Amino acid sequence: MDQTLVTYSAAERIWSGPPRNSIYKDDTALGVVIFQSMKNWPKNICQIWDDEGVAVTFEEALTWAIRIAQFFKGRGLNHKNIIGIAAGHSKYLLSLAVACLMNGTPFHSPHSVLDEATLRYVFSITKPNLIFCDGKDFEKVKAATIEWQPEIYTLTDHVEGVPNIESLLEPTSTEMCYQPEPLVDGCDQTVALLCSSGTTGLPKVVCIENRRLLQFLMLSLNSETIIFQITAIDWLGGIFLLVYNTTLGCTRILSRNPYTSEYIVHLVRKYKIDTLALAPLPFTALVNCPDATAEALSSVRHVFYVGGPIALTTIQKGQKLIGNASIGTVYATTEAGTITAIYKIEKGNPMGRPVAGVKIRIVGENGENLTYNEVGEILVHNGLTWQGYYGNPEATRESQDSEGWHHTGDMGYFNEDNLLYMVDRCKDILKYEAMHYWPGEIEAVILELPQVQNVCVVGIRDELENDAAGALVVLKKGSTISAKEIVEHVAKKLPAVHKQLHAGVQFTNELPENHNGKIVRKAALEIFKTLKAA
Repeated sequence: MDQTLVTYSAAERIWSGPPRNSIYKDDTALGVVIFQSMKNWPKNICQIWDDEGVAVTFEEALTWAIRIAQFFKGRGLNHKNIIGIAAGHSKYLLSLAVACLMNGTPFHSPHSVLDEATLRYVFSITKPNLIFCDGKDFEKVKAATIEWQPEIYTLTDHVEGVPNIESLLEPTSTEMCYQPEPLVDGCDQTVALLCSSGTTGLPKVVCIENRRLLQFLMLSLNSETIIFQITAIDWLGGIFLLVYNTTLGCTRILSRNPYTSEYIVHLVRKYKIDTLALAPLPFTALVNCPDATAEALSSVRHVFYVGGPIALTTIQKGQKLIGNASIGTVYATTEAGTITAIYKIEKGNPMGRPVAGVKIRIVGENGENLTYNEVGEILVHNGLTWQGYYGNPEATRESQDSEGWHHTGDMGYFNEDNLLYMVDRCKDILKYEAMHYWPGEIEAVILELPQVQNVCVVGIRDELENDAAGALVVLKKGSTISAKEIVEHVAKKLPAVHKQLHAGVQFTNELPENHNGKIVRKAALEIFKTLKAA
């Protein structure tokens, strides 16, 4: 984004992105846009399934979606109902989601890897009477929803005696004249329900509005783009990519095999993938994969890392691997949507500048707006109406104030070039000897060491109520470094007493992460304690 398009009001201490422009009217239903777009390139490849050797055209995917949407309408489902989807990627997942959008029926999509108790908790909020899941998760979903006993269909690994999605794909006599449903509640009608990340507690159910998905950030994608991204529709990034896939005509490479770094390199080679969108941990693992050579990644033109910051040294290493391709990041939250973006490496590794229609202010401990180079909580105003957390008005009020400002829970600051820098999560702030510190600052210093692949800094509480910093470290394959050397490196770079690794260093083979590739700091703390005790 051009720096001149971002403005800063010294009087209000607010940073603003350029005006928002859209090619769609506010009252246009996303399902209508997708329906019309997918008909533009019927014989083009929509998705390729590497594990099955199957290619699905846009015509096939849309036909399946129409038949499923007709089933929904025949069941009397509309914008007031909710359809549950607890499933990973599969051949019919895109068509299922498109059918929901075309019928105007919002889908609630917690990830299938959630344990039974968490799945019961999130589904009990929306209580869908129709749920789609993978066969391997049928018993878990059935047990989690036993209270209201919804009808359950399987998407994959079908279970005997349980209805499956393929039974909904038979040709109908009216599919050729099918038309999607218009919006009933206007441009801010809820079309999807996602779970918050759950890294700091039980997830909440976030409403996603039609207009927000129409205002998606336009990337350099078109009908010739071949893209790879791991996440399904349980994450905002996954829904954005579904919108790109169906409205811009790009081809998506998918598989039900485990996405190891070696396998991702294989997919890039085989299909000449030109666009990669990865969470921080998969990105870091890919950059450090022996198979990831310049030749192997020569087809890549764009890389986006999403879901959190990455060490600058890792990004620079990635840039060497992919030559002249661009590496960028998008900073977004499920509640506020896309906030900032950047498409090249900048000094200090910022999160980017405000995107179109977004205003940002940095707020201090006393609620005052801060100016350049002052660290505070990042508050965001996107100019859109948010329907809040489903069934939870109290949490909604805590997340968004009466003037429409979203509290991100992230700490950061702007520099003089209007670039936003992330420091850490507000809830991750720790205190040692009455002085606050952010784990992310210490993590960034440890990641400077060439032997370190990843790290999570946790606070070990003592009897004086100090949070002594400890580092849970993953080393690169074949690398060696002692805990003492890491402690001394931090002491040299961050001499302040409260930023020292007073709890020491523990080594592990991997860091705990949620299904979106984000490190779960609470779980990392327990691992650190266990290793330290041993």
